[in-house]
Amino acid sequence: MGLFDNPWHILIVLLVLVLLFGSAKLPKAAKSMGEAMRIFKKEAQKLQDDDPQQTTQAQVTPQQQAAPPQQIPTAQPTAQEQMTALKQQMDALQQQVASQEAPGSGSAVPPTQATNQSS
Repeated sequence: MGLFDNPWHILIVLLVLVLLFGSAKLPKAAKSMGEAMRIFKKEAQKLQDDDPQQTTQAQVTPQQQAAPPQQIPTAQPTAQEQMTALKQQMDALQQQVASQEAPGSGSAVPPTQATNQSS
C-alpha cells in the first residue's frame, strides 16, 4: 500500500505542507519549481538537438580525411610560410647579436649588463 493510495493521505500531506510553509509561500514555491522545470526541459531539448549535429560532423570528418585536401588560395599565410618567415627573422637577429659581440670590441660585458652597471 503506497503513501498516496488513500485520498486522506494526500490531504494530510497538504495540511502539513501548509502548516510548515504557510499559505503565502506555497504558490511562490510552486511557481519557481515550475519555472525551474521549464528551464531544465529547454536545456535537455537543446542537448538532444546538438547530438545529431555532432553525429553528422563525425560522419563527414572521415570522408574528408580520405580525400586529399584541395589547395584554396587564401590571403593569410600558411603555417609553413609563417615558419619560414620566423626562421628568417631568427637568423637576422642572431647575425645582429653576433655582430655586436664581435671579438675586439673591447668589452666583455654584454650590453644589458653594461647599462645596469653604469647607473
